[in-house]
Amino acid sequence: MRRPHSFKVIAGFLFFACSTGSIAQFNQDYTPIVSSGALPAEFLATAKAISEQEISELGSVSDKSAKKQFIISNNYFLRDLLLSGDVLVNDPLSKYVNRVADELLKGQPALRQHLHIYVTRSSDVNAYAFDKGFIFVNAGLLAQLENEAQLAYILAHEITHVVKKHSVNQYIENIRLERGTSTYERGSSEERSLARYRFSKEQESEADIEGLKLMKQSSYSIKAMSGAFDVLQYSYLPFELVDFKKTFFEDEYLTMPDTLYLKKVSDVKANDDYDDTKSTHPNIRKRRGAIEPELKVDDENSRKKYLVSETEFKNVREIARFELCRLYLTERDYMNAIYASYILSQTYPDNLYLKKVMAKAMYNVLVNKPTLTSGGSSSFTIGGSNMSSKQYTIPDYNTIEGSSQRVYYMFEGMNSQELNTIALSYTFKAHKQYPNDAILSALTDSLFSVLVNGNSLFLNDFSKKSKAELKKLDTVKVADTVAVEESKYSKIKKQQQKTEVETDENFTKYAFVALLKDEEFVSRYTKMAKGLTQKPLTDEYAKPLPKSKKKKKKKNQVPLLGIDKVIFLDPFYMKVKNDHGTEYVKFYESEEHQKVLADIQKKCADKLKLEYTTVTTKGISESDIARYNENAVLNDWLGERFSHGDNNAEMVTSSEYIQELIKNSGTKYIAWSGIYNSKGKVHRNTYFFILLDLETGKLMKYETRYSRGRDNKDLITSFVYNSLMHVHKKPKS
Repeated sequence: MRRPHSFKVIAGFLFFACSTGSIAQFNQDYTPIVSSGALPAEFLATAKAISEQEISELGSVSDKSAKKQFIISNNYFLRDLLLSGDVLVNDPLSKYVNRVADELLKGQPALRQHLHIYVTRSSDVNAYAFDKGFIFVNAGLLAQLENEAQLAYILAHEITHVVKKHSVNQYIENIRLERGTSTYERGSSEERSLARYRFSKEQESEADIEGLKLMKQSSYSIKAMSGAFDVLQYSYLPFELVDFKKTFFEDEYLTMPDTLYLKKVSDVKANDDYDDTKSTHPNIRKRRGAIEPELKVDDENSRKKYLVSETEFKNVREIARFELCRLYLTERDYMNAIYASYILSQTYPDNLYLKKVMAKAMYNVLVNKPTLTSGGSSSFTIGGSNMSSKQYTIPDYNTIEGSSQRVYYMFEGMNSQELNTIALSYTFKAHKQYPNDAILSALTDSLFSVLVNGNSLFLNDFSKKSKAELKKLDTVKVADTVAVEESKYSKIKKQQQKTEVETDENFTKYAFVALLKDEEFVSRYTKMAKGLTQKPLTDEYAKPLPKSKKKKKKKNQVPLLGIDKVIFLDPFYMKVKNDHGTEYVKFYESEEHQKVLADIQKKCADKLKLEYTTVTTKGISESDIARYNENAVLNDWLGERFSHGDNNAEMVTSSEYIQELIKNSGTKYIAWSGIYNSKGKVHRNTYFFILLDLETGKLMKYETRYSRGRDNKDLITSFVYNSLMHVHKKPKS
């Protein structure tokens, strides 16, 4: 558990509730946590300055070249992580985790002072460490833990990685293996690869054993901490296993057929003795077996599960679980978002935040299901470049274990009309409970839009009477005074209605019996059927194809957007040296050229008289916590939006938190550009430019250009000027 699987930074393409105390705080709403106070000193120094200082202190050492490479890459990696916005500062989660570390290292103040421990906004059940003394604990891990002692042991494991300098040792060993100078293993590429895994597993085993020794020096329960391996083994499961019931979405009139409810779920089959040949960690059974003989201590009765606070532990875990709901949304893991909010709704049924998570997730699942008038995935060309859609599909329920399998089964089994109806029923009821919430209101309009424009369902497609009422009408006998011959059409309709009433077929027909008595519901439905009168969050998916008689534009004609002001992100710049098939990032040169590109971008905008504002972490100071949080919100939005590909219909669920940035910037358009320069036998340049609408998530412009030769200023300036000209220049009326 040394390195993260991934973390969001803009260059990878890629919320103030410092609440402590009673869990009752979650009854009505929840505000996502953000950083506060002053930024620590380690966030402020540049990666280049830190690297040069550390290299100067190396002196005469073995493997000096490899260590210099490690120092530079490690510092730039760490710098990107710290400024990504995913790392929380002075928040309730990080404060608590640090207090646990204080208890763990009471007898080692010098070591404790060397460590910088933070919580990261990631759903991965993981923690990782850097040799420089940085330890990061993911919110996804905090959400799964059973007690404080387990957290203490995980910290002890990561502290061992720091003390033993496992990261740099692994890096140097990998270089030796590549060069064939390692005494550990020589041979083919496959043999060298296996050697890396074995070397890494040895370090993990050492961290387990030495971490246990560190635990024994504290007053934490050894018996309680042993469950940490259960947390790791079952980390792929949700944080609780709660029976999912379809009644959650039903009411007196809306009842889903049993065919949408999986009667028996798969047993949890996690195998702790899996093949770990090509894994950086030994399998769980080996790890348990290695430390089991060391678990017995004579003073277990005097040790405790909680040294800081059991109440605070449970509160922090609950915060982490609420955070997971939002993280699942931004990661497009909609089934886990639905199930996590369902679990928490059992305790907090009136929580507004959970209702919005549920509504957002269902909407995004819906717009990825084919409707009557819209297809599934799509692709289109902007600025002469193709953007392929990243269509969301529900994972096969057969691959899921445990109670959440029913969620996957139900949503996979519903067609677009059924899901649309259920989502609208749920969201409108939530809106009625919280009529002043703009997100629920806009989502309601978006769901009406898809229902009318996508699924062609209108008011008369839904029954105003329940099945029970219709059955009762059918049994009433009225004395006929005049014999009336029944037509074949009335017979057909009567038979169809009887079939529908007596079976579960077309169950959605009766979904709105109660809602059709609500004046607001009928009014908004009617207005949507007559034509859009309220602006939904997005109706791109449900828009009918435009019927235009205008001549088609030439294939390479780039549209002019006529935008007066944009937000500039720090541009991306990466210079890479290709040495016999192995690529090395030239960090110092990349950083210098990034500054050049930013300067060119501003000069081109000035020449075009395009107004702009910038969002950057360059030159950030300890008092710039607002700027740090702004960057975090923007990175969340961009990370989620880029994962959608060209899918303009899918809602960017984090848009709710971006409104303040739009207001402060005076524009809703954000521009990001970058260059990837590779030097091998020849120079190759890839330039890209992206323009997005922060309100709707719509991709306004996307272009890429390729060239050979050096990345000189004139070439870059021509690329940037051309992009910004098309953004700013107004089209002819």
